Amino acid sequence: MKTRVEIVPGDHLKTLGNCGGFYSCPKGPDENRLGPVVGYSHRYDGKHQWVGDIYANFAKAEMHSNVLAHFSSLLAVELDVQIGLSGVDVFCGAPIGGYSLMTALELGTGTNAIKAEKKILELGVGGARDKSKLVFARHEVTPGERVVIVEDVCNNFSTTEELIALINSAGGIVVAIACFLNRSLMVERYYHSAAVNCEIPVVSLVRLPIIEWKQDNPAVAEDIAKGNVVLDPKKGWDRLMKAMHGK
Repeated sequence: MKTRVEIVPGDHLKTLGNCGGFYSCPKGPDENRLGPVVGYSHRYDGKHQWVGDIYANFAKAEMHSNVLAHFSSLLAVELDVQIGLSGVDVFCGAPIGGYSLMTALELGTGTNAIKAEKKILELGVGGARDKSKLVFARHEVTPGERVVIVEDVCNNFSTTEELIALINSAGGIVVAIACFLNRSLMVERYYHSAAVNCEIPVVSLVRLPIIEWKQDNPAVAEDIAKGNVVLDPKKGWDRLMKAMHGK
């Protein structure tokens, strides 16, 4: 049985860290890295991953029911304050990071919920990502429904934009985007969607802009050359935790 994780009131990243789900690259006195830089899922030039010093692994929180319930209850309060839960018909979980948080919101508020899924169109080769599109395979949007998209972490909003277009095409109306962490350098409280040509509120528990670099940037190039990098953080999570905690 898993140990019940300590919740730190008012410090959600610390709580995530107590789940073993937050990495911040340790630095020496001269700011040299004592741990690896990490890769992010989105890419530039079609194949190279952006990299940075911080990674929030929300999957670790999903393993602890008390933490997931805590985060979802606070997020529900934020949604109610900012847009009013009475104006929400359904939560829509973005694949797959938004699924657990969406379910917790559904159970905590009594609001209906649906899931979008990724349909693989073409398998990636040579390290390239699979080509896919979002679909509603198990669930559907009813025309006129007011929808809140739920994600774990928001950054470049590419998946979000595709999901907005999908919901819009089915006749739904996206009234907000809810997430645990908004780490975007560009998007603050509103996201301007090209799909519907309007601004959509972004409601997050944590707002932390995270700097990221191309791999040849002088800020990280030496670490990349030395192999001091974990491009798939979830697969290399043990290495990251050992580096962060000095083990």
